[in-house]
Amino acid sequence: MYQPLGVQRLIYRTRIASYVKAGLIDYAVKVFEEMTLSECRVFGIDYNRFIGVLIRHSRLDLAHHYYSKMAPLGFSLSSFTYSRFISGLCQTKEFMFIEKLLNDMDRLHCVPDIWAFNIYLNLLFRENREESALEVFGRMVERGREPDVVTFTIIIDGLCKMKKFDAAVQFWRNMLDKGIRPDNKACGALAVGLAGGIDKALAIVSFMSRTGCKPDLVTYNVLLNYCCNEFMFEEAAKLLKKMECSATEPDVYSYNQLLKAFCKANHPDKAYQFMVTKMVPKGFCDVVSYNTIIKAFCSISNNRRAYKLFEEMGRKGIAPDVVTFTIIIKAFLREGSSDIAKKLLDLMAGMGLLPDRIFYTTIIDHHCKSGKVEMAHNIFRDMVEKGIAPDVVSYNALINGFCKSSRVGESYASIRGNAAKRILS
Repeated sequence: MYQPLGVQRLIYRTRIASYVKAGLIDYAVKVFEEMTLSECRVFGIDYNRFIGVLIRHSRLDLAHHYYSKMAPLGFSLSSFTYSRFISGLCQTKEFMFIEKLLNDMDRLHCVPDIWAFNIYLNLLFRENREESALEVFGRMVERGREPDVVTFTIIIDGLCKMKKFDAAVQFWRNMLDKGIRPDNKACGALAVGLAGGIDKALAIVSFMSRTGCKPDLVTYNVLLNYCCNEFMFEEAAKLLKKMECSATEPDVYSYNQLLKAFCKANHPDKAYQFMVTKMVPKGFCDVVSYNTIIKAFCSISNNRRAYKLFEEMGRKGIAPDVVTFTIIIKAFLREGSSDIAKKLLDLMAGMGLLPDRIFYTTIIDHHCKSGKVEMAHNIFRDMVEKGIAPDVVSYNALINGFCKSSRVGESYASIRGNAAKRILS
């Protein structure tokens, strides 16, 4: 029975829609292919809809195929479908085809929607294609696609990560000139990027507060980390005070940063005082805090004070971890107090704490330096048997021990034997 072509087209569209709704995309593809080969006229809207379906289901190769077929027919995609296509291609990083789509859009005097534009811009910066990103930005703006706060945030963050701070500041000013109010992410990106120029970074944070755009905890912690690494204690204290007075309360990481800075500057007493007066009242004192100070006292050979802190941990209900034991056992072994080290080792075993590679390496290194190479070798074997893979430091410790005792051949045999075990396991 003869059916008008309009009815046939409707039937094809209905069948395709049913298969798509059921998730049977391969069947939908067959019907659409059949439709294009039939006498029934296929319109641009059919290609737009079907390519949109293929993009949504990540069938980008087929979307590419049908896009190449529609162009000679004089059809084009809508701005929305082009935007979806570009967004999908960003996931597979098909830069050449994305550029082709953008060029096709240029000929049609249209531009991608802002969300697709931002996704592509973000991909270019992530892939370190800064020049391409800025060229695309300029092209889009020239053709009438006005950037939004997300666009500027992507550019500022990307430029800061590439350490192009002057350019980042220029885009910041450009954003303000356009009357776009920076949000927390935009301010944070610039503040974090400018942490190396702490005065500029703090000025950005001050601007954020004045404009009602509060810096978040991550922004403050990055700035705090920079100040602490540079031993800028006064600036770090001011930042901490600012955080305490704002809605952004410092967390345990914030306080531990300043604690580490005091210890790195060889001021463990100040670090302890800071922990007692500032951290303990807020409940921010943890095993990391104690480990930091214990390590600082051990590094200046004040092992007795370190041991007192170790005992203090227990009284305060803060359980030591493997790191704690590694630090303090290593210190007592180094000063020759093997009896205290043995006591600590027994305590560690009693607490059910399993030694890690660093712990084993510490003990191996000590025995090798003490001339007890056979004992070190046994501990090395024990580590391997327990499934803890030695690293280059572990091997070096044992090799040095064998070499010093003129047993180079045994060191080679040990390494070769361990390598064979790892291949077979």
